[in-house]
Amino acid sequence: METIKRFSIDEVRNIQIKSTLSQVNVVSGNDLDIVLRWTDTKRRKTLVELNEKLLTVKDHAEVAWYGILGLIWLKEDKELTLELPSEFKGMIQLESKDECIRILGITGSCSLQVKTTVAAIDVSSTDVRDCDFKSQSGCIILRNITSQKGICATTDSGNIECFCGEPAHNYMLDCYSEHGSCNLPKSVSRGKKPLCLRSKTGAISVNFME
Repeated sequence: METIKRFSIDEVRNIQIKSTLSQVNVVSGNDLDIVLRWTDTKRRKTLVELNEKLLTVKDHAEVAWYGILGLIWLKEDKELTLELPSEFKGMIQLESKDECIRILGITGSCSLQVKTTVAAIDVSSTDVRDCDFKSQSGCIILRNITSQKGICATTDSGNIECFCGEPAHNYMLDCYSEHGSCNLPKSVSRGKKPLCLRSKTGAISVNFME
């Protein structure tokens, strides 16, 4: 059965979600409340706590009991969704090991910090104050992303694809891959907002809205 919890934006300043079993989705909300949706079973649980305006979310299961096949079964159809109103102005910290993090349609003056180990970070149609994406071997895909203060993405071996939803002259592009290729626009401006992309072995591609 699906569980739904609602929180007023006045109750929450920071949101921390750490997932080991769930794909994490952050989407634009339809009202002024912060809404969490998830489904638990007898073998896996999601723990939600609000303490001094810090909202923490963690999922949990005794993974060692189930083996590889059991772990696949534990993760099957497992998603956690955060619906976020544009009026939220705090910090959102998302962390996952091997499950994807997807962000869609988030706007406003919040800050995003997203980290994965091997899973992808997939962001679309998002405009926030600032954002920092990090992954070891997962790819980082940024589609139609804009920021009021800057964008940063870093991987060890994952590829980075960035389509910025603003003209290039708004950003100062700082892009480097130690052992991978960089596919960059022919002309680069020195705008006020940093767009910093880094990888050790992954390929990086960047495009801007004309």
